[in-house]
Amino acid sequence: MSDSYTFGDSALARERLGIVAETFEAPTRALIADLPPSFVRYVIDVGCGPGYTSALLADAFPMAPITGFDLSPAMLEEARARVPRATFVRADITKPLKLPADVLFARLVLGHVRDSHVVMDTWARSLRPASGTMVCEEPLRFGMPDEWFERYEAAVASVIAGGGGSGLGGEALDHTPFDTERSIDRVVEHPVPVTRAAAMFWRNAVQWGDQVPDGTALVDHFRALERSDDDRVVTWQLRQATYVRRRG
Repeated sequence: MSDSYTFGDSALARERLGIVAETFEAPTRALIADLPPSFVRYVIDVGCGPGYTSALLADAFPMAPITGFDLSPAMLEEARARVPRATFVRADITKPLKLPADVLFARLVLGHVRDSHVVMDTWARSLRPASGTMVCEEPLRFGMPDEWFERYEAAVASVIAGGGGSGLGGEALDHTPFDTERSIDRVVEHPVPVTRAAAMFWRNAVQWGDQVPDGTALVDHFRALERSDDDRVVTWQLRQATYVRRRG
């Protein structure tokens, strides 16, 4: 994994992640709530960013210690302020993690790493034998209301591929990681107002717009769309999958 997040860790990038977190909070909470009941002693949040997912995990597992891992000092500083009871560590999430986890959580991460199957196998080795659960949530695809969205998706795919990632990470969940059994595998259709999608998209495009031919045009279009009264909806397909570690 590179030493920086593909979409940056500036104040604007962290603002975008706040919009992302609010947008997808409901399906993520539902996924966590559907985990099989078990005694959770330790939780890992890989690619925790500014701590929004860590906060959801803290709500779901109030008695369990939580550690969030990320490479960005700026993201980790915000995460520490957001979830004071959790521990946040700067680390490469593609490398082996030393402590056995009862829950290892990753949202919107796999599309940004090289060799996602290898990374998932590495995470699986960090699960507690016979009970540890890996929880993944990744976008599979989203609706295309018009050609601007198609242009945006193509631009994002190009930028992520340049950094070694695959883009939309839902297909990575076809892989069943090392010594695990799949327990949940579903696709959730999540409607998002087109103005909210635009709010995420232009803040994202600002970070990498100079790397694609029409980056400036994308920023200008989606910024205007956010301020509009457009009442269309973009439907995201989110793939949610969980994997339970065998006895090892």
